[in-house]
Amino acid sequence: MSYLLKLFHDEIKPNSEVIPGVESRHTIIYLYKGLAYINGKAIREDSAAYAEDFATIKTVSKGAILWRWELVPESDPIHLLLGKGVNSVLRLSRKVKMFELVPTSKWLFRLDCIVNHQGATGLHSHPGSGIRCMIKGQLSVRSDKGESSDNTKPGDAWYEEGAYPVASTSDPGKKATFLRAMVLPPEFENNRNTLIIIEKANTTKSSWKNYFQKIITLR
Repeated sequence: MSYLLKLFHDEIKPNSEVIPGVESRHTIIYLYKGLAYINGKAIREDSAAYAEDFATIKTVSKGAILWRWELVPESDPIHLLLGKGVNSVLRLSRKVKMFELVPTSKWLFRLDCIVNHQGATGLHSHPGSGIRCMIKGQLSVRSDKGESSDNTKPGDAWYEEGAYPVASTSDPGKKATFLRAMVLPPEFENNRNTLIIIEKANTTKSSWKNYFQKIITLR
């Protein structure tokens, strides 16, 4: 069985509800704009929540823009959110190749953020794969074996297969703040640093924020 990592962008107008709800085995939801109630708990801008199997989502006086990552079997249907005042789009879907993801195996599912990245990483890799999403700024990603992208707008998304070396660069005078939803081995639960330098010194400056992480069991 293969597993996919997916990123959805969801917009929910004020006083709207997702019907029937989020139905997905493992989901991390980031609140980009507005205010939403997920399983009855208020989730505000620049915060995240985790849902296993099912979650209710609704808004009241404010609408909400959500960025939603799923880790699901390849055979699962596309889980677009439904309901009046709800618009849901699948932005990116990739098969995680660097690991043998099988039922009953355990993995660290993490959403973190690189804040105010500036400079160039040089060629590097990661011990896990993930979908990034730009909050603000500019970042160019180049890889000979993996995927390359130019990211300049909020919501721009790209995939990094951790075993495929990449180089990430922000233009002089510019910075980038971006989210990373990653699938990592469980032993990285207490390790924030996943950067493995391959060539050239890392000249970047940035800070780090962790929104959510959980060791999950695949089914």
